Order: sequence, then structure tokens, then C-alpha cells
Amino acid sequence: MRRRALSLVLLVLVLPSATARTQPSRAADHVIVIMLDGARTDVLHAADAPNIKSLERAGTTFAQARTVYPSQTRVAFVSLPTGAYPASHGIVGGTDFRDASWQSIPLGDAATPERQQVLCMRPTIFEELKAAGLTSLYAAMKGYELVGARGATWTINGGKIFDPRAWESRYEPQASGSARLAFWYKLQLSRRLLDEALPLMRQHRPNFVILNLGSADYTAHSFGPETPEYRLTIEFLDALVGELVKTIDDLGLRPRTTFVLSADHGFSQVHPTVVIAPFANPTVQPLVDRGIENFVSDTGGTSMGVYLRDKSRVKEAVDILRQQWWSEAVYCEDREARCDRSLSDLKALFPGRSPDLMVDLDNDASLSRSRPGAHGSLRSQDMEIPLIFSGAGIVRGVRSKASLVDIAPTALKLLGLQPTLLRPDGHVLDEVFR
Repeated sequence: MRRRALSLVLLVLVLPSATARTQPSRAADHVIVIMLDGARTDVLHAADAPNIKSLERAGTTFAQARTVYPSQTRVAFVSLPTGAYPASHGIVGGTDFRDASWQSIPLGDAATPERQQVLCMRPTIFEELKAAGLTSLYAAMKGYELVGARGATWTINGGKIFDPRAWESRYEPQASGSARLAFWYKLQLSRRLLDEALPLMRQHRPNFVILNLGSADYTAHSFGPETPEYRLTIEFLDALVGELVKTIDDLGLRPRTTFVLSADHGFSQVHPTVVIAPFANPTVQPLVDRGIENFVSDTGGTSMGVYLRDKSRVKEAVDILRQQWWSEAVYCEDREARCDRSLSDLKALFPGRSPDLMVDLDNDASLSRSRPGAHGSLRSQDMEIPLIFSGAGIVRGVRSKASLVDIAPTALKLLGLQPTLLRPDGHVLDEVFR
């Protein structure tokens, strides 16, 4: 009898409790997401980027990672912290949308993006971490990314800290008549953002960080993504990545830190011989000529959202757009219009906010202003993004498919949390875990 009782005691001690089985172990105490805004995967591979490639060799790389549609910063940087597609979180592209009363509703400006956080219809990873007692930082290059920052412990709005001369010329090929100065200014924007973020990270050691280094985006818009300037920008950003990693090393946090390196979208080299809908008059003229009142939202330059005041004229508008040489593909929800794909299929339909039509442009056209680089379309150049997990808890290897929306749920698991608030469309990338 005594022997049997002893066996039962030992069995109880050996078997894990129910609580232990349901709580994932924490692989990392810190997860740092480094976003290279507008970084094309092929250029990153060709660049002299030893720091990024060191992270890649030590971790897991996804060879076929993709962003969300439309492939635009404003959309992607809400999909990143929510783990959700625009059809779920409601930030659908462009600077604003037209509601049922044909009123313009802003989707988040650079100066005060916090006002539009109420438009984000999914919980964020920052809210999940706050509820768990963990801390977080969202360092935004452009400011309006912070629409997705609800719940973050600390935020940095780049537009409020940058040299006004660099900020005002960020999309321009020249500054004070100099292309070299304009290029240098673009590099300094990322330098300044990192300089602002590192002291905060040293002092507070946040558990979760999103850092948007946006210089490549500005360089690609201004000079094109297939230029020496763009590649040099990627290499400059690699040096900043190395500096960030060294800071974590110096703090003694490296063994318990996971780095995630990605981008919000890719880039297309375009030949803007025609500007379709200038900022001064954001409408599609062929539709206006047929008496169809419309409004155009700029979703990156290679795509546009078109709102129609008269919803009964969608099919007619699609027929007109198909006749335009610059119309590469048209997406809509109206079955009779027979669009190339539906917005719901693209996970871009948020009723009441999404455009009636989305149009991808031919690469010999530019949407709102003449620029050699743009993004936003469903083309692979715009949709493909780098995605690397490296550091604490991560295995080495190359995997195939993943999405931007998978980062948030995977980061939660790395930090030992199960989602209670977060409702992601993405899934945990279990294949990265050691």
C-alpha cells in the first residue's frame, strides 16, 4: 500500500499541471521588429548588407513573404500591429475616404494620428502587451503609422523631431537645387529616428518594439528603386541595423532578444509619362467626361481607389476604365461588372470605407505626381517583402510562404503570451521556433 501511494506521489510530481500545458513558454523577453519601409527583396539580397545577412544566416527567412493589398504604408502599418487585413481593421488606403454622405474622412494625418486611432477596428498587439504588464515602443517615421499604435507604452512621431528641411524634401529628387543634398537628407531621417529610439530603449528596455526606418521609401519615390541611390540607402540602413544590434549586445539583452526584419511593401520602377489624377484634382477624367462623379484616393502611386457618388454606375465605370491604356487591372465587388478580382477576395473590402473600385496602373503611368518609383499594386514587385526572424528561440533555415499579418501573433508567442484581446487574421509561424 505504501509503495502504491509513493508511486502516485511521484506520478503527480512528474506530470505537468494543466496550467503549464496551456501556457506557452517564453522564448524571448524582447522582440524588436525592424521595418525597412519600401525595401525590395531582390535589392536587399544584392546589396552589401552584412548586418542584415548575419541575422538572416542565424535565423529563419521566408522566401515568399507578402504584404497586404493595397501595398501601402498607411495600410500595412496597421496590419502589422493588429495582425489583420484591411477588410478587418478598416484602414483601407489613401489619406482619406468618402463616406455615404460623400464627406471626406481622414485616415490619420502625420501631425496628430492619435485622433484616428478610433478608426482601427481591431485590437493591437500593444493593447495585448499592456494587459499582460509588458511594455512597448512604436517609433514611426511618417507619423500616420501611429493609427495602429493604440496601447503602446511609448511612441515616437518622426514628423515632429526631424529637421524641417529634410522633412519637406523627403519625396523630392532635389533639395535647394541639389540631388546630393536631397539624398543625404533622406538618409538622415532614419539616422535621426534611431537616435531618438536608442536612448529610450537603453533606459526602459521595452519588451516589444516596432521601428520604421523609412529612408528607402523616400529614395525609391524620388530616384527609383532600380538606381544606385536606392541600393546605397539599403546599405546605409544595414549599418543602422548593426548599430541597433550592438546596442542590444551592450545591454546584455541579446540572448533573450528576437529580431524580426521586414518591410511594409516593395516597389515598382515606373515611367511616369502621364499623371492620371493630380493631387490638385483627384478624379478620373474619363469618368468625369461621362458624368460620373468620382473621387480618387492615392494608395501608393501604382494603384488607386475610386469612389463613385452614384453606386449604380459601377459597371459603367468599369467599362470606361477598361478602355484606358493605363488601366492594368480593376477590382470591385459588383458581379455584373466582371472585374478582374473582387475586393473581398483581396481582403480589402471594409463596407462603408473601401473604394467602389481599385485600379492597378500600367507602369508607364503615375497616379498623382510624376515619380520614377511607386507602389500599391498587386504586382509582385509591390507585394513581395523580406521577412527574417533571428535570435532567441529561432531555428535556422529557409521557409516559403508567410504574410505581414503573421508577425503579431508570432511575436506574442515568442513573448510567451496567448491572444486574449488580439484577433489576428494571420497565424503563428510555428516553423520559426527552436
